[in-house]
Amino acid sequence: MDRRVALQRIATLMGGTLSVSTVAGVLGGCSAGEEGMVFQPRTLTKGRYELVATLSELIIPETDTPGARTAKVQEFIDNMLTDWYDQDEVDEFLKGLEGIEERAKEFGGKSFIHIESNQQIDILSQMEEQAEQWKQAGEIGPTPFFLTIKWITVTGYYTSEVGATQELHLNPMGVYKADIPYSEVGRAWA
Repeated sequence: MDRRVALQRIATLMGGTLSVSTVAGVLGGCSAGEEGMVFQPRTLTKGRYELVATLSELIIPETDTPGARTAKVQEFIDNMLTDWYDQDEVDEFLKGLEGIEERAKEFGGKSFIHIESNQQIDILSQMEEQAEQWKQAGEIGPTPFFLTIKWITVTGYYTSEVGATQELHLNPMGVYKADIPYSEVGRAWA
């Protein structure tokens, strides 16, 4: 699948709300690290890199298809932050990660990656609810961190080889058939 087509579909899925930096990065060829090479994060510290990997996997978990960690979304995000985001965007992203850690500390003073998975999900659910309220109110100002991490995770996943080939199905026929029961399809077509 062409990156431009993938980007159009992601933007449609996300309500057309991708940042200019994310669009530029995808169209500029931003991807995860090279296959077979040990990835060295350049913007995220080791702890923040693992936090991003954990958050991405919670957003797109492994099921019968690979999750965000397998698609190396954390590498994609570090590359986006390093090569495509301006310093204000990087600072805002890192501030968002710090906010997640502050919320996690309410659960016994532990880091987000060390709290129970149900507690992690509770935190993300609260953040998602706040982001929805922000969207419905038509707020102007910084985008809530949950939306930022969600958008960049979805973008990184569906522009990766794993997301584009193992999660989505390529429809070789190109024919629209409105009367096929979804249960026969199994998942969305690319």
